[in-house]
Amino acid sequence: MCAGALVDLKVAAVFFGCNNDRFGGCGSVLKVQDLLHESCKTLFKGGFRQLEAVDILKEFYKGENPNAPVEKRKLARD
Repeated sequence: MCAGALVDLKVAAVFFGCNNDRFGGCGSVLKVQDLLHESCKTLFKGGFRQLEAVDILKEFYKGENPNAPVEKRKLARD
């Protein structure tokens, strides 16, 4: 959906840090580019500062979402 919006907005290129092996749409699980119309000229390219991107994501997911329902919140870790 996001890739389709970027194409509709005529964004020339999208560069990202790392693929998502479970849910990714730019070559991990699915190649969104293959589903888009042939006239699509948007370039999708991953792997830029990949290790740094993975570290940032890991740090983000260590946090707790205060808006999550109580049963979905992470337990305190020592």
